[in-house]
Amino acid sequence: MRLTVIAPLVCAGALLVGSAHGSPVVELIGPIGGDSGFNPVITGASAGSTYFNPALLSEADENALIGFSVYTEQIGVTLDGRRNGADVPLSVGGRDILGADGLPIPNGTVPTQWLAQGCDQGSRAGQCPAPAFRARPRQSAGDSGKTRTYLSLGLVKHLVPDRLTIGLYAMLPMSRLTTTSTFYVDEREAVFSNSLHPELYGDRMTALSISGGAAFKILKNLSVGVGVAIGLTNAATSATYVRDTADYNTLLVNNQVGVTVAVAPHMGVAYRPFPWLKIAGSLHAPQSFVLDTTIAATLPSGVQSGGSFHEVHDYLPWRASFGVQADVLTRARWSLGVVTSVKYGIWSDYQDRHGAGPGNYGADLTWKDTLSWAGGVRPRYKSLRTWIDMQWSPSPVPEQVGRSNYVDNDRVGMAIGGDLTLDVAGTKLRPGLSFTGSRLIRRHNTKDDTRIIDELPDGATFATTRDSVPGAPGLQTNNPGWPGYASEGWVFGGSVSLEILFR
Repeated sequence: MRLTVIAPLVCAGALLVGSAHGSPVVELIGPIGGDSGFNPVITGASAGSTYFNPALLSEADENALIGFSVYTEQIGVTLDGRRNGADVPLSVGGRDILGADGLPIPNGTVPTQWLAQGCDQGSRAGQCPAPAFRARPRQSAGDSGKTRTYLSLGLVKHLVPDRLTIGLYAMLPMSRLTTTSTFYVDEREAVFSNSLHPELYGDRMTALSISGGAAFKILKNLSVGVGVAIGLTNAATSATYVRDTADYNTLLVNNQVGVTVAVAPHMGVAYRPFPWLKIAGSLHAPQSFVLDTTIAATLPSGVQSGGSFHEVHDYLPWRASFGVQADVLTRARWSLGVVTSVKYGIWSDYQDRHGAGPGNYGADLTWKDTLSWAGGVRPRYKSLRTWIDMQWSPSPVPEQVGRSNYVDNDRVGMAIGGDLTLDVAGTKLRPGLSFTGSRLIRRHNTKDDTRIIDELPDGATFATTRDSVPGAPGLQTNNPGWPGYASEGWVFGGSVSLEILFR
């Protein structure tokens, strides 16, 4: 057991050398630059269109973009109080307990008191061997209260005027280039953080996002585009020799890390049947940042053991988007447009950070495909563009009634912003300012006790005496989400941008 814990930690530093292949932070915040707001599939032709709908690049001004964003994530998780009689007793720590089948209960089960208070090092009854067991109080290691900064860079260039356009777009976390955090969504997380974590936020907000694309204007009013999200996939092998199981400072390690470039394609189309009306759509292939780890451990006794681990981070499923924009009022100096779009996500194929599908916890717990909506207005006065958008995104996560604790909420959002084209010493500049905020609507999940693993099964006995274990009848569990939990919060922030127009 100790080998399987320490070996992944040893090779973790070697693994995190690649870029995240996936753009969940861009999907949440939207592009920086342009007036797309929450409707980038149909409006706001800019460098950001490279990712959201490359067909719109044909409409974008040639420019170079730089942007700076600050976003904060304030998501709270509240756990329901545990009921009397559900604690795993201290006697489990002696590792001398058999289940009703006569087999030892799993070593992953620990006394609930150890989690709440820890276990001091010592040799007396009730104490733990070196280096003891640190306390892990429930929800003491949550992910709430993080503020992050991002740098956005972009480029649009018309290689063949009115025919072929290319674009590049990147959104880069500034504090830490990228992070990945693996956690279990069931009772196994008790021996790690003993906390619940928002499934679609947290480390996903640090994903590195880089995309390139091109648009080709087939007709005067019809453009198509293709693009790729660029990232790396990592595979690592860690060979260890354990000289002293009580002192891992003596561990010998050899790591081999392989990094390959990975791309996820996307495509788009934009069509103007009338000068005042535009329709557009896009299709994105699944994206993720994959870590494959092979661990081989050798003990001084000559015993060898190994295993392979598959992690999936920043997963995004197949997404199809469709939008419509109409200019409802047009005057010499000002105009008003309305825009709306929908996005369909096949979240039923979701893979969590351990590469598992939620359906493994029960067919009724498979995630749902979702249909998100956004709509807004586009007032414009001379060279000043403004936008106001609203958004509704339902959660793909069904109620968590069993072992799994996927934390997610329905989300309603608002985006507001504007930019202004200026002529400064013969150079056209377009500074912009935008704000977005999303409210994660409060949600409560109540567990069904019959679907929770009983970590000290009824009929358990001590292996040495065959006496019944006191406190075994009924449900004993350390699942951090039992008997229920609630979540709610905010994700909000703003961006400043500057586009340098080439002509």
